[in-house]
Amino acid sequence: MVIRQSLPRLMTGLASSLFLMAGLMYLVERTGTEVNLAMVLELLKAISPGVLLGYTLIVLANTLARTVRYRLLLDTRPDAPKTDFGPLLVVTAVRNMVVDLLPARIGELVFVGLLKRACATPAASGLAAVALSLLLDIVVLVPLLLGVALVPLTGPALREGSFPAAVLLTTLSMVVALVLWPGFRLMARWCRSIGTNRPRLHRAVAFLLDIADALNRSRHGGTLGRALAITVVIRFLKYSGLTLLFYAVVSGPGVQDIDAVVTDVVAALVASEVGASLPIPTLMGFGAYEAGGAAALGLLGYPLALALLVLLTVHIVSQILDYAIGGICLVVFFLISPGRRDRRRSENASVSAPSHGRWSYIGAAALTLVLAGGLLVYQLDRVRSVRSLVAPPAGGITVSQDAAATPPDGLDGWVVWSSNRYGNHDILRMHLQGRHISRLTDHPHTETFPRISPDGRSIVFMRSRQPWVSLRDPVNWDTYLLNLDSGQERLLAEYAGTPSWSTDGQHVYFQRRGSAFVEYELSSGKERVLLRSGVGGIPAGVELQTPSFNAETEGLASTWRGTQRKTVINYSNGTTISIGGGCQITWSPRGRFVYWVDRGGLMENRLYRQIPGKDMVEPWLDLPAPYSHEYFPKLNRGGRYLVLGASAGGHEHDVADYEIFLWQVGAPADQVQRLTFHSGNDNWPDIYTD
Repeated sequence: MVIRQSLPRLMTGLASSLFLMAGLMYLVERTGTEVNLAMVLELLKAISPGVLLGYTLIVLANTLARTVRYRLLLDTRPDAPKTDFGPLLVVTAVRNMVVDLLPARIGELVFVGLLKRACATPAASGLAAVALSLLLDIVVLVPLLLGVALVPLTGPALREGSFPAAVLLTTLSMVVALVLWPGFRLMARWCRSIGTNRPRLHRAVAFLLDIADALNRSRHGGTLGRALAITVVIRFLKYSGLTLLFYAVVSGPGVQDIDAVVTDVVAALVASEVGASLPIPTLMGFGAYEAGGAAALGLLGYPLALALLVLLTVHIVSQILDYAIGGICLVVFFLISPGRRDRRRSENASVSAPSHGRWSYIGAAALTLVLAGGLLVYQLDRVRSVRSLVAPPAGGITVSQDAAATPPDGLDGWVVWSSNRYGNHDILRMHLQGRHISRLTDHPHTETFPRISPDGRSIVFMRSRQPWVSLRDPVNWDTYLLNLDSGQERLLAEYAGTPSWSTDGQHVYFQRRGSAFVEYELSSGKERVLLRSGVGGIPAGVELQTPSFNAETEGLASTWRGTQRKTVINYSNGTTISIGGGCQITWSPRGRFVYWVDRGGLMENRLYRQIPGKDMVEPWLDLPAPYSHEYFPKLNRGGRYLVLGASAGGHEHDVADYEIFLWQVGAPADQVQRLTFHSGNDNWPDIYTD
């Protein structure tokens, strides 16, 4: 019966949480940034055992302090026996678990019921203790906010917001105090005045008077002063533990961009707690907690996506620990609590079956839950495949370039790639000896996908037709050739992208509008369509991504998107070989094998290779953590060295913090060399060796 009564409330809370999370994902999507569950999982795994142990000890100390405060507020009657500390400690730990399970602190009522059962505490005394604890929690925040508002070392945004918040909390404290002390007694008198001929109100009057008496007793004997001092300890332990957890998360992979000030972190954590306490029906505070903290960090100038990612991770860890401790104590509670009293038959009859109205409520809650879940799944998919609606921030240097390892013995050459470290994506070049970086292009539009000519004297690349175009757009690009000796650019083709070279350097290949693979003759400027969607074994509506052509076998390796999704090799005679899933499939030099990115590995993907139609698929390279999300692989002409990009969790190819790495083929994965150290986006490298 209890489950049946709680089911609609829990379903409604879960639906509200899903709606709120979907809304937050929508806001993140509009920033052109990515947040996904894989990143949260990596952040969870990156928290060290030492931090988890420290946070656990702080939570246990906080629970002890809360127990001491509850005992002080409960034991106000001089003639009543002292509350047993052991059962009260168990009940307090269970309270920490259930307080966020139901919205707007309704879980505190469960705490009152547990007190009555395990400690024989009257319900009036339990409610009075809960109300006083809430008041003290509000009061203790006022001097904290005033201190932040008056300290000149804090940021201006935080100072400007802290003083109004302190005034608001002071007003709220006064209102709550008025409700608690004269309020309950006045309400009891009013009920008594209108209930002279209404016996049903007699019990309500007696209950209100009991609460008023318990509140009045707490005002005497210094009880509130001592409880306030304990509340300071409770708040200090709570925010110390969460701050420790916050900094442990922001030091994890993919979120090093957050250089948070302690006062900003505490302000965000307070805002998160306030959000979770609002009268919004959420489950375990999810959605409301993240919204409150992310709003505070956003107003303080922190990236919304990273703030949401960090707060969601912190919330998950704190909830896991609270529910682990609370679950253990709940088992202990049932072992130490007295047996249930027999229910009266009248009570059994009144709740023997749910009414049609309750079933209608359950049906409406279930429908709302389905709609909210569908919206969240849709929005998560939108965030995962976001089209980078705005250009990503340029970022900055994270580690000195001097920290880079020296190149392998005898290796002399250079690497080109696309980077937004100068404000928008340009083509950069790094000489492996000395690691000097030079800027090859300087244009207000996006430039990416550089490919080096066989003689190393030119590169081809694609430039967007407007200032910012996502790599997910296959159409709005033009292909250019850059002479590295003279620095002169030459437009080769419009609406052409992902260019590559023929083995002899006489032709350039590219895809046009995503549906055609074209050969361009440099000497004459003539174009010839080699393959297109709807012809030669390629279904209509297929988008050919990152095509790689083997002139010897006339085989085109490409990733199919659109009406079909796979990696394939199409030959000029119409034969098609399906490689499987994955993307960014490329022929090796001289076309001996193909290599691509597919699922598996430490962070959802690794590099694979295969001789088409002959060998089994072979896992090839999986970088060690934290940079183990590999993309953009490209071998040099000799096939001995491979450059690639890898992130610590972000996926979006032209937004996430990818770094460029160099790997000597066949060497252990942990011997890979990192070439770039910048928090901006680095993508699509190519390598030339002398």
